[in-house]
Amino acid sequence: MEYRIKAQSRGNENPSALRDAGKLPGVVYNRQENYKVAVDLKEFNKVFMAAGIHHVITLELENGKTVDTLVRQVNLDKRRRRPDHVDFYALSDEPVQMWIPVKIVGTAQGVREGGVLQLVNNDIQLKVSPKAIPPYIEVDVSNLRIGDSIHADELTLPQGVKLAMNPRDTVVAIVPPEDAEKLAAQAAATPAEVEVIKKGKTEEEK
Repeated sequence: MEYRIKAQSRGNENPSALRDAGKLPGVVYNRQENYKVAVDLKEFNKVFMAAGIHHVITLELENGKTVDTLVRQVNLDKRRRRPDHVDFYALSDEPVQMWIPVKIVGTAQGVREGGVLQLVNNDIQLKVSPKAIPPYIEVDVSNLRIGDSIHADELTLPQGVKLAMNPRDTVVAIVPPEDAEKLAAQAAATPAEVEVIKKGKTEEEK
C-alpha cells in the first residue's frame, strides 16, 4: 500500500503561524540534503496513523518532485497534545537503520506450564535496504519453556537484512509468574517519556 502526503517547501516562516494555519512544520534530511517543509496536520495524522515509522511515506512537493521518506521523529506540543514538528528521513539506495516490530508466533510450552511470556524488546533494530523493509520480524516461541529466552542473534532475518543492535539483547523470555509481577511493578513505577513519539536520527544519519 502506498502512503502519500502533499508537502510544501518553507523558508523562514514563523512555525507558530504555520501551526495556527493547520500546518505541521518539518524537515527532510539525509547525508546529502536537508530542507524545511510543511504538511497539512490532519493529512499527516491520517497517514501517520496508518503508516507509522515502518512504512515509506512519499512526499509530493509543489514543484512536482516526489521523495520517499521514513518518519524518524515527531515532537508533541505539551499543551495541545498534538504534533508540532516532524523529521522525514529521505531514502536513497543506501541501507538504513530502523526499528522493526516483533510479531510473536505460536504458544510457548512454558506458558502452558504456568509461565508468563515477557516481550522484552517490542522492536528490533535492523540495517536494511529501503526497498526491502519487512513489516515485522516473526519470533516463534512454541518451544520455549519457563526460564528460556530468545536473543536478537537467534532471530531468523530475511535475506539481505542485518542486525543493528546488541546481538545478545533479549527479545522474549518465559518467566515464572512471580518474576513477571516484579517486572510489571517496576515498569509501572518508571515514568514514560511521551513528548517524543519515536527515536530520532541515529549517529549514522546525522
